[in-house]
Amino acid sequence: MPEPAPRTASPSEPELVAPARREGRPARLLALAGLTILFLLPFSGKAFNIDDPLFLWAARHIQTSPLDPYGFKVNWYGLTMPMSDVTKNPPLASYYIAGAATLLGWGERSLHVAFLIPALLVTLVTYLLAERLCTRPFLAASCTLATPVFLVSSSTLMSDTWMLALWLLSVHLWITGLRESSAVRLLLGSAFIALASVAKYYAMALIPLLFVYTLIRTRRPTRALAALLVPVALLGVYQWWTLERYGHGLLLDAAAYATERNAWTLDKLLIGLAFTGGCLGVVCLFTRWCMGGRLWGALALGSALLAMVRAVPLVETHGIDVTRSPWPGAPLFALFAAGGVLVVAIPVREMSRRRDAETWLLSLWLLGTLLFASVVNWTTNGRSILPLVPAAAILLVRSMSSDATGAPGRWATGAVLVSAALVALSVAWSDLALANSARDAARALLARYGGREERLLFEGHWGFQYYMEAGGAEPVDFRNTVVRERDLIVLPEDNTYVAPLPVDKFTLVESIEIPAGTWLTTLSSQIGAGFYADVLGPLPFGVGSIPPGRYRVLRPARRPPPDSR
Repeated sequence: MPEPAPRTASPSEPELVAPARREGRPARLLALAGLTILFLLPFSGKAFNIDDPLFLWAARHIQTSPLDPYGFKVNWYGLTMPMSDVTKNPPLASYYIAGAATLLGWGERSLHVAFLIPALLVTLVTYLLAERLCTRPFLAASCTLATPVFLVSSSTLMSDTWMLALWLLSVHLWITGLRESSAVRLLLGSAFIALASVAKYYAMALIPLLFVYTLIRTRRPTRALAALLVPVALLGVYQWWTLERYGHGLLLDAAAYATERNAWTLDKLLIGLAFTGGCLGVVCLFTRWCMGGRLWGALALGSALLAMVRAVPLVETHGIDVTRSPWPGAPLFALFAAGGVLVVAIPVREMSRRRDAETWLLSLWLLGTLLFASVVNWTTNGRSILPLVPAAAILLVRSMSSDATGAPGRWATGAVLVSAALVALSVAWSDLALANSARDAARALLARYGGREERLLFEGHWGFQYYMEAGGAEPVDFRNTVVRERDLIVLPEDNTYVAPLPVDKFTLVESIEIPAGTWLTTLSSQIGAGFYADVLGPLPFGVGSIPPGRYRVLRPARRPPPDSR
């Protein structure tokens, strides 16, 4: 549908879509869609990983009980618990999986292909939003695509990419609804806030964000703000519904979980900056054209040196094995943290030069997400950083277009984007190797020890649990499982909720090693990589000699016969 003719913008407000850009829109959107598919399709065979099983199990239950998504039990924390007590994510992604599996099946490739849809929405709607807020929307969308955090998050079955897609749709509809005084678009934008919030609860932040943006733009309360009552009401209904069905409202329960385990420290903020720099990858180099060479160099070097002061004790605290990496944790942490500082410098500088509502919207979007991910949330991870990426990309392009140093030329732009894409693809490929190694380990263990009279038990979770259970193995319940004499127990390393067994009561049957990568990884406590949870490492990804995944098979030690004397 063609956009209405743009009106004249005030000096402080970006002009609506220029006719020349609007004419080339279909070709650019088609090219962007092609690039998104080209980048993500190679990862469609990726094994289910990290929290994917929780979404898959809920989807299977939804197919038989569509109005009771969490009405079953699961062993995820080493204890068999109601799913409603375990999950901290709303069910929209699981409903989508249930529908996709009905049409395409439960295989990895078919479900990952289905998840190309939210990834396409992210890049395409980023373009449409950037078209209204900056002069080079294709560059802003390309920057979003060519980040490690987008490619890794979009190659999972978790809810993060769906949440971001719906977030972008709500912001785009809200901005156009305000500019064109369209009540329909405002109501649609509000509805997408509610949908985004039942994909991932963090999307509730859109309500105060768009409230503040509207007040700054209109400079007075307006009837448009009433539309924000729609997601408030719908989320209230969701809280009441889950309270009635599960005995506790899942909305507030997730908020309590995020904050109860959090203890604010300066180190957490530094880790958040390091995750920001690493998750955006080489795209941070574009900040060179936002603030000039000298300022950029001084800021990058200064922040890296300051980060090094805390990086060494952080590396020691996490027990990183520096002998495995030519890039020991401290220098890499400092490099990433400097990138994070450069990203944060863009909204700070833009807000000091511009007073328009759009700059405030993008800046609060970026900075608020960073503060939540690093200070409020119980753990810093790449998935929590993901929502700030489109805001950072659009702010970068706006700043480059308005800065006296000028935007980068075609060759410089191409060089940075190609470098960024190579880094992002390498990180995503390492995450694929990590996920596949857990599946390979489960298959190897099941082939050797499955189908016997003795039980095959295991500890550990994530994708490893999914494939072990699918093959008939049983997860250990720390409270209820009674280990019998002929049982076998598998203990994986670099997994979660793995309790060591007393060496005097168990004997080692076998220890197997499965390669988990070559020179880069997203998850390894020995390398310091903690993309999915910074408790495993202060880096979003690590570089070096990646240790293989180790799995020990144990059995109860045979008791000596009683003394016959």
